[in-house]
Amino acid sequence: MKKFILLTAATLAALAFNACEKTGGSNEGGDTDPNFTENEGSFTYYGETYKTVTLENGSVWMAEPLRYIPEGYTVSSDPKDGNAHIWYPYVITDGKATAATDEETIKSNGYLYDIQAVFGTEITADNCGSFEGAQGICPKGWHIPSRADFLALCGYSNKADGEDAPVKNEDAVFYDAGYEGGKVAGFTDGGWNFVLSGWMQRANFAAEGKYSVTPVLSESNCTVSEYYGKPGLTYVMSSTSYKPAFNSENELTNIQFFSLMTTFTAAKYPEGRVSLAYASTVSGQQVRCVKDSE
Repeated sequence: MKKFILLTAATLAALAFNACEKTGGSNEGGDTDPNFTENEGSFTYYGETYKTVTLENGSVWMAEPLRYIPEGYTVSSDPKDGNAHIWYPYVITDGKATAATDEETIKSNGYLYDIQAVFGTEITADNCGSFEGAQGICPKGWHIPSRADFLALCGYSNKADGEDAPVKNEDAVFYDAGYEGGKVAGFTDGGWNFVLSGWMQRANFAAEGKYSVTPVLSESNCTVSEYYGKPGLTYVMSSTSYKPAFNSENELTNIQFFSLMTTFTAAKYPEGRVSLAYASTVSGQQVRCVKDSE
């Protein structure tokens, strides 16, 4: 039986956001995981083997999306299902999205997860800052990437709560000055293998979920023909919270985390920009794991 793992580290108070109480971080402990075997250029986790890549900055990443189902969760083919937390990937035909339950698409695109499924607990305004660098459903010794992990790759992030402006890192591994961020092809050429899997779009707690089909990539908004027919918006989950949102009656309406996001536009980003933006905790996103620093 698959076992769900959530391990937290010591408080990372220096990274806390004003709106969220900071309580934890990456995994701890010395026990080995019998369901995980790490090899040169790959690892096997609960019977599934994933390619890995070591980037020029020394970080080690999964080179394909996660397709692990933690204990107690099932995969849904209906993004409107408000009780679901993991969804099948999808394909777009004639502008309409359909859940893809076949083995080939799942292996290529992985599943789409909300943040509760990844960390095994309800995400609240009080705990949303406690998952920075947490292991979540990654294997032991690996973790859900933080904003800093992703920033070191793409080089551009929307501002955090309390920051005055977006953050730029021109020394990031895949930074492209012309795109003021990363470029999809740069990630793939560098071995990270960017997969345009799209996302289960749900903007806030009250919104109805749907597979994202806007925009669908074509010659009207993209110059890379191999991307045609794929969703133009893909989100890859991070463990770093942005902030919760409340309405005028002080009711919690949304919680956002940072996510790695693609942007395609004909005039400015026809090959696909990669940067850090915000996504709701209830949206479904691709998940990659990054190895803990030694």
